[in-house]
Order: sequence, then structure tokens, then C-alpha cells
Amino acid sequence: MTDFEKKIISELKQALEFKEINSDYSQWLQGVSLPTIIERKNNHLSLTARVVVKTSTSDLVDGMDIDFTLEPLMDSNYYENSPNFMGGSIASSQVWLKSHGKLILEQLDNPFEKEGVNHE
Repeated sequence: MTDFEKKIISELKQALEFKEINSDYSQWLQGVSLPTIIERKNNHLSLTARVVVKTSTSDLVDGMDIDFTLEPLMDSNYYENSPNFMGGSIASSQVWLKSHGKLILEQLDNPFEKEGVNHE
């Protein structure tokens, strides 16, 4: 994995992964893929990460496309959009991710349930 891919994953985890205090509820990145094509959007070179998010309370997952500039800087307004992939199975989310490009993260298990991990 490249440093750029690691930075994208780091920003996504910081924005999207959490475990609620005093609760069993958690949300984490289930998968991330990147295309091989860099686009120009609003006069900036941009890369769109395809992201699938899983929660501890459902067997279904949601997904969205989130833009990054080449710094990388995550589009701060990503949450204003409805999910592009909503209420699908994990298996179908994998197809959706891979259709976008290279799968750079696959995290099928809840990282907050691993012993000794504290993300709070």
C-alpha cells in the first residue's frame, strides 16, 4: 500500500469510525477502493474513494463515493450526500467496491471488538 493510500484510509477512519461510549454500537470501514484515474474537479486534481461502512447493529452495509484532492484532503461535505449504496449485503458491497477500482482496505470484522483496541 502506498503512503497516499495509507493517508486516505487514515482520514476516512478518523471521520467515519467510532464506538459509542457506554454502548455496544460501533461503526467502521468495511472496505475502500480507489480508481486508477485522477480527475479534474473544480480546478483541482481529484480522486474518488469508494467507501463501504458497517455498523455493529446490522448485517447490511452502506456505501458512498468520497472525493479527495491530491494533498489528500477529504471533501468535508461528503456527509451531505445520500449513500450511493444503501442497505446492501457485504457480498454485494464487495462487487460495488471492486467495480470502482483497486481494493485498498477490507475490514470485515469489527475492529472495536478486538481485545486491547481503544478508539474512543
